[in-house]
Amino acid sequence: MFNLAELEQYFPEPNKPILDGRYIFTITIQQDKDSFALNLKIKQHDTGEEHLIKFRFGISKHKETLSASHDTEQPHFEIDIYKREKDAFSARVYFTFQNPTDEQLLDYAKGTVVIMNKIIKHFIQNQGLDEAIIGRLVYDKAVIGELSIFEPKLIEALCECYKHSHLVVRQDGKTIIIKTPHNLRKYLGVTDLEPLYLLLLEKIEK
Repeated sequence: MFNLAELEQYFPEPNKPILDGRYIFTITIQQDKDSFALNLKIKQHDTGEEHLIKFRFGISKHKETLSASHDTEQPHFEIDIYKREKDAFSARVYFTFQNPTDEQLLDYAKGTVVIMNKIIKHFIQNQGLDEAIIGRLVYDKAVIGELSIFEPKLIEALCECYKHSHLVVRQDGKTIIIKTPHNLRKYLGVTDLEPLYLLLLEKIEK
């Protein structure tokens, strides 16, 4: 098993919720014998406003047997998103990798750190938050300088999941295989996920 703990050096306070105004940011790095998780979670306090954001994404492998919509023996990249505007929308998206080596998984995890960094900066800019919080969440310069070469490897792997029907959505108790750019946009084409979605769409359309 690869060592996910080596990625903790890129985050000032992993596994600790960071509060900034209406939002709670949590970067989780966990690993044991049979499972692991590297996740970014952004949650907005529910103040009853029409607009509400909650989402989590990252790479993981876990034991899940009830109502599983993906192969739980395989690691996956997962996005769990909820938004409330005029109507509530929630879905869980799984990119399931097929028998990756430990070396490949570590590369994908490093690529995930790069995407996390981009999404954090993108979110903070879009929400008009104080950019000082970036430094409380991630060491931006170190990520860019040391891990950027791994982002294309992750995007390539996610693209392969799409091409081989290993990209599924779990929504309202139903499982949907994403096979078209239209459905990709429907579930991933939201502002908060643009740093990931646009890279993946570009790769798919080549």
